Amino acid sequence: MASLLYTDDLTCCICLNFFDDPVSLPLCGHSFCRKCVTNCLSTSSQCPQCNETVPTDEKYLRSPSDILKSLEEKAAKMKIEHEEMQECLCPEHEEKLKFFCETDQQLACVICRDAEKHEGHKFKPIKKAAVSLRRVLEKGVEKLFTDVLAIERQAHAQREEITTTKEKSSHLNTQINAQFEKMYQFMFKRKEEIKKELIEKEREAVEKMSANLNAMETALSESRATEAKARSCLEMTDPEKFLQSWTEGTSTTMPESLFNSRAIKFQVNSSSISLGPYESHLQFFVWKELLEVVNPLPDDGLLWGPLWGKKR
Repeated sequence: MASLLYTDDLTCCICLNFFDDPVSLPLCGHSFCRKCVTNCLSTSSQCPQCNETVPTDEKYLRSPSDILKSLEEKAAKMKIEHEEMQECLCPEHEEKLKFFCETDQQLACVICRDAEKHEGHKFKPIKKAAVSLRRVLEKGVEKLFTDVLAIERQAHAQREEITTTKEKSSHLNTQINAQFEKMYQFMFKRKEEIKKELIEKEREAVEKMSANLNAMETALSESRATEAKARSCLEMTDPEKFLQSWTEGTSTTMPESLFNSRAIKFQVNSSSISLGPYESHLQFFVWKELLEVVNPLPDDGLLWGPLWGKKR
């Protein structure tokens, strides 16, 4: 790599890189990258290296000899090769990497191979290890490609199943709403019918009991009036006035009959209101009626849960 010592002579003093499209100044002969020196001469009329006055017009810039151009190309190539070689050196021992540790799956130099941390490890020369690894990777890539296709098919099938499940769920949701709406309508209708029946029974019972109460109140009023008249007459000591007061406005009914008990003629009517079987087992009998209006659905294997008890 001794030739790298001469790379300074092939380096542009402006950008400090190897010449790129090198040109020379007419008087002093110093060489620069065309772009670098053009930019400098746009603001100054002196050579960037020796301060020699030079024309600012680009037409005075001369192309270097073919030898310089060839050397510039070779130097650039050598620099790239040198950098690549530097990259292949062991970062710990600065020795060339010649082996591949299969145990640790890393490149190693001679010193690394003999070091204690790699004791008992399996090593291969880099080229041989690369061939082996290439074969493994080629087979692995084929297997992965096949596996990727299989997973893609599975993922596609899974997406379709998700879509199908959502569609079935939407269909069942509509179906559930329709079925419950039908049950709601039936239940509401039966509720109104049973309530109407209850109201009618209440009307009949109250009407009968009200008639009995009216008769009781009439008898009570008549008895109180007779009692009051009798008490008033009993306060009179004059026989003529006593008889005259009692018979005035009184019917020809014998007095004894007016004091006969009238309470024994009446009986308190108890409530006769009843809904029959609906009174004690309303839910059971309405449920039985509900069964008659429920139409079983085709068995699609999807209706289950607390509402249905088990999978149908």
